[in-house]
Amino acid sequence: MRFGFGLLLAIAAGWLAGCATAPQAPVSMAYRPFAEPGLRIGVAMSKLPKADTSFPGAEWPLCHAAAALANAKLTAHARTLPTDDLAGLKDEIAAVLKLKGQVPVVIDEPIVVGQLPKAGSTVRNAVPRDYSSLQSKYQLDKLLVVELTEVGITRAYSSYIPAGEPKGVVSGMFYMVNFRDSSYEWYVPLVQQKSAQGNWDEAPAFPGLSNAYFQAIEAARQAILQPLAN
Repeated sequence: MRFGFGLLLAIAAGWLAGCATAPQAPVSMAYRPFAEPGLRIGVAMSKLPKADTSFPGAEWPLCHAAAALANAKLTAHARTLPTDDLAGLKDEIAAVLKLKGQVPVVIDEPIVVGQLPKAGSTVRNAVPRDYSSLQSKYQLDKLLVVELTEVGITRAYSSYIPAGEPKGVVSGMFYMVNFRDSSYEWYVPLVQQKSAQGNWDEAPAFPGLSNAYFQAIEAARQAILQPLAN
């Protein structure tokens, strides 16, 4: 029985290790990526998340419930924060690409990356999903994607205990797919967190945290736009 239990543990550990997917490492933008003029470059975004709160470190249901209750006023405020400055990112990216002599193609509908077919390319930095449907529909040479996964206010927890003050947050990733070999030509994880200047706990308007939120949005915008403009 002891041997059998140990064997089961070993099998389970191996299965979990095999199922784990390593995160995509950053891929630096090539030198002069837009030296070739006239490329049709799609500009797409995933569905923009609504502003909300998150409590990393309070994952267990009771811990999360306690954190949610303790921050109820903050959550109510976070859900009123606008995301307009992020909604316009596609048009801003397109304007930069046009200045670089490219032909930007703004894809109006949000893309759902998780619903795209899995790709089978084995080249270095291969994209895990098949974007060829977008390539054929819009006649693209490349595709630039912005995936935002979190927008709002985040506060770290250690079980039931706050591990820090809340911060404005914008996180996700942005990348460029080269259709010649279905690889990432550029891949950057995006994590922007900004702290309130001075006191943050000023319900119900939370002016300090609201300002930190807008700073995180601006930092995220610049993190995406500046490398394209350089």
